[in-house]
Amino acid sequence: MSIPGQSAEPRFERWGWAIRLSPIVVAAILAALWLAGAPEERPDLRFAAPVVARPGSSIGLRAWQMDRDDEGYVVVRSPDIVVELRDFERRSIAKTTLSRSRVEGAEGTMVVPTDLRGDYTLVASTRIEGHEVAVERALHVHEGIDSRRKKGRVVNSFQVYELGPLHSSISSGAPSILDARIEEGACVPDLPCSLLVWVGRWQGRVGLVSQTGVRTESPIVATTDGFARFSILVRGAEGHVVVEALGPHGAPLVSRQVRIPLVPGGLVARASSRGESVELDWTALGGRAPVLVDVFSDSRWVRALSLDPGEHDLGAFPPGIWRLQARADLFSDETAGVAFVAVGDSSEARLRAAADAVLADAGHQGLDPLAMTILDGEPVGDAEQAMAALFAIPAFDVVETGPGVSARVAAQGSPSAEQERRQWIAAGVILLLGLSVSMVLLRVEVLSDVWARRLLEGTGDGAAPRPRPSSGRGLWAFVLLVFVLMAVLALSKRWF
Repeated sequence: MSIPGQSAEPRFERWGWAIRLSPIVVAAILAALWLAGAPEERPDLRFAAPVVARPGSSIGLRAWQMDRDDEGYVVVRSPDIVVELRDFERRSIAKTTLSRSRVEGAEGTMVVPTDLRGDYTLVASTRIEGHEVAVERALHVHEGIDSRRKKGRVVNSFQVYELGPLHSSISSGAPSILDARIEEGACVPDLPCSLLVWVGRWQGRVGLVSQTGVRTESPIVATTDGFARFSILVRGAEGHVVVEALGPHGAPLVSRQVRIPLVPGGLVARASSRGESVELDWTALGGRAPVLVDVFSDSRWVRALSLDPGEHDLGAFPPGIWRLQARADLFSDETAGVAFVAVGDSSEARLRAAADAVLADAGHQGLDPLAMTILDGEPVGDAEQAMAALFAIPAFDVVETGPGVSARVAAQGSPSAEQERRQWIAAGVILLLGLSVSMVLLRVEVLSDVWARRLLEGTGDGAAPRPRPSSGRGLWAFVLLVFVLMAVLALSKRWF
């Protein structure tokens, strides 16, 4: 059945053009809806913060903006950012302004009120190029909640720490302990690091024989207070050495092989404490440069700051065990330099606290013979060197702060209320247009049947005419179905 033309009633002629133009009108509505719903180029503000916290504790905060310069290269900018802690009614509980980092982005610390319990929201907000931009993330505040766990670095198998079995050559006068560890947790190729060897109560000399990629200026070192320390340098992608306890005439009494843990392209960090004051020193390939420093307590991210070259003082810390991670930029958790420091009243108290902390992580790292010896009350020699040896193994792991939640992702994931309103209006207009066109076509179909019947009655022999099928019968229903589908398409969040 065709659209009414010259042979139709005059009142249907005016609908002919409207019906023919209706698909164009629908296409124009969908095109306008698609253009109106195109995502606006929002600033890419990113926000990194802990997921959990204890009441009364502090949390570290970092935020930054990802942008492109005039040449199209990605750059990190540091707008003025305010962070608020809000409850489920959106009321502000705590508020802080982040300071500009010496490296990238903005950083700061927020203290969680002591009376808080439950689930809250951290909101980082700023104004960029006339746009109010905000990023939200959840914060769960409970007394005994678990936090981020340490993870091994993504390195090849030959780059991790491994201590081989003891091989005894002469039983008389040989030490029963020959425990070698990298004091910094891992070496970085072409940067100096320290190999610390615990020998217990034995006194004598310890030798170092390089098998692969390790250099040292002093291959033989005398023990001091139960330890021997070697300054080494690793060249290449792997390092193997043999440590030997030497007899009076230089013959090896006992030996074992050590695989040196390596972190290519990373930082080497060292921490120390004087009373409550904590200092951090670091070295990196390419010379001295500012670093980001993240402070953790029991794997909880409690503080974020940055240091310039020549700066070492981190301020006063409460008594306890603190993990310090120094990294070159916001995206280099894997190559961070890790250092532990114990803060306490005396060396003995700090040493015991360090042993307790290492054994508390025994399910993850395994029992440490040095920590067991300290907790059993047996003398181990110099307390500072013993703490450095204790922290050597867990210092290979890192705690990631994460890539940050992006404001752009949040905006793309949830369409605006204005766009949803446009979608419903467009769907209603399309459906109304479809109903109108279908009613006209239905009316034309009914009148065509009546006209055909009258024509047959006027030219026939008086018998009742038999109805004949029409190729256009039911077109109105098909047209209505098409318009309904177009209305459903207008409501699609995937396309609009």
